[in-house]
Amino acid sequence: MFRSLSLYAFISASAQAHDEHMFLGRRDGHISMAAAKKAMDVDLLEKLEEFVGREHREIAETRVTTLEDSLRPMFVAMPKNEASTLDAPAVRYVLHRLFVQRHGWFVRGIDSEGEAWNSSSPVDILKEHAGDDVHGLFEQHLGNHGFTLRQVAIFAATLESFVHIETLDRLKGAHRIMNAKEHEELQPDKAESVINAYMLMYVMEMDHATVTREEVDEAFAQIETVYPTWPATAEFVAQIRQSVLSSNLGESVTHWEGMVKVLDEVGMQYGKWQNHECSALKKTMLDIEEPGTGRVPLASFYGSALNDGNWQFMESVPYLRQLGALDDSNPGQMSVIIPNYINSPSNCVAASKFYRVCCIDECDSLLGHLEEQVGAPDASPAVLAKLVAALPSETVITPRALPTSLLSRLDEIAAHHNGRVLLHSRLFAQWMHHAYPRECRFPHVSGTTRPQEASSWMQQTGQEAEADQDDMRRLMTEASSRDVDMYEQDSQLPWSAEEELVVAMTAAQSHTPRHESLWKSFMIFMAPCSMTLIILRQMAVPAAAAVLGTPQAKYAV
Repeated sequence: MFRSLSLYAFISASAQAHDEHMFLGRRDGHISMAAAKKAMDVDLLEKLEEFVGREHREIAETRVTTLEDSLRPMFVAMPKNEASTLDAPAVRYVLHRLFVQRHGWFVRGIDSEGEAWNSSSPVDILKEHAGDDVHGLFEQHLGNHGFTLRQVAIFAATLESFVHIETLDRLKGAHRIMNAKEHEELQPDKAESVINAYMLMYVMEMDHATVTREEVDEAFAQIETVYPTWPATAEFVAQIRQSVLSSNLGESVTHWEGMVKVLDEVGMQYGKWQNHECSALKKTMLDIEEPGTGRVPLASFYGSALNDGNWQFMESVPYLRQLGALDDSNPGQMSVIIPNYINSPSNCVAASKFYRVCCIDECDSLLGHLEEQVGAPDASPAVLAKLVAALPSETVITPRALPTSLLSRLDEIAAHHNGRVLLHSRLFAQWMHHAYPRECRFPHVSGTTRPQEASSWMQQTGQEAEADQDDMRRLMTEASSRDVDMYEQDSQLPWSAEEELVVAMTAAQSHTPRHESLWKSFMIFMAPCSMTLIILRQMAVPAAAAVLGTPQAKYAV
């Protein structure tokens, strides 16, 4: 009895000591690490102020918490490095998604433009516009340790602070052009002309530092021909003005400060407002879609331009291919991939030196929902199938039974990664395209396409981005002679087995289900206790044999 109690007391003491080491020690470590990270975050903001002034820091600091909240689900679900931070490719990826969802901004240098996410550093954008000091500050932190959630948010807030400064510069340009004095109250009609000049330069991508009054007047004369939604844009600005000024009583749009607040908010909300045109464009394409494929036959695409007045559908075959919007897997029945086309640079409108305003990716909200539910970089096929079967989109009604072909593909993907499906991988993105062909883009292998604006493509290739009408009619005539469906069912949509990861994962980075983690912790704890038990039992055997005359071998372990 004494030995049993002693053994119990020994194991209990060992367990308590081990438990204290596991939890109290780890807690202290976490507190120390958190304090170090907090100090590092403050240092980033202090250095930012040192390099670019207090105004930038104050703007960035006011936005960090909101940005952290927006980034958190993505950050939690992304693969981390050994320091539990994000390396450069992951930072670039989450920042791109953040700005697209938050503002409809495709930030220059952060958007992958068809390349791999590790093809450049996300902080390179700061080198040209913010100088070597700011670029070096973020590059050093990112290269040495990766970014914590807060550091990603600080970087995003810093970029938004530079966009704010650009807003001020464009507003100064508008005052110069309209011969108005800065920081002085203007007459209402003068203030209106300044705001209109500002918006004209913004949507027409005019250089506010060099544009002349004559160029602006000429653009105003043609604006409704070149930019048909100009009246709606003016109405949008008026709504923003009313909303902002009503919440800032005592301010007026005739004052500089009032104009800045209104135009800052215009820049933040313009992308989401402009996205209604993307929705209308999608609806037009769905009307001529090959049912269920997320694709419009090229002949129907051009026919809509020539016969129905949809002037947007004029891109040439080579340019569509470069955009990644052309499905030419069947050369005799080429088609335009709806989500790839809608989310391409050919449909971007306003722009700044930091970003261009483009359509908001509908698939990203679907992926975001999965990230929130999974809370890890990967999941089992069964879990993802269940989540997707209940996840509706604009064109998918749920609950639905996923086709056997889709479930088989999901198992195939998991076979590449030890039974798990990596959320941030090309194969899963391709699977999502098959599950939501009208919302999720087909992910081309990196380097095979290079989505870019028409002007850049024409300059590089010397070709016209717009198709010749004779070529369009010829393609329509050739297609009319073939009366076959492009695809008979979903399973016949193009599929490529080539895998690519946003972040290369090691086995240690792969998510382990919580019950598996707890079991491993329990086994780690029990190992020394088991060894202790063996030793004590071996010590007890000789004494027991002497008293009871029992052979020692009977109790050997």
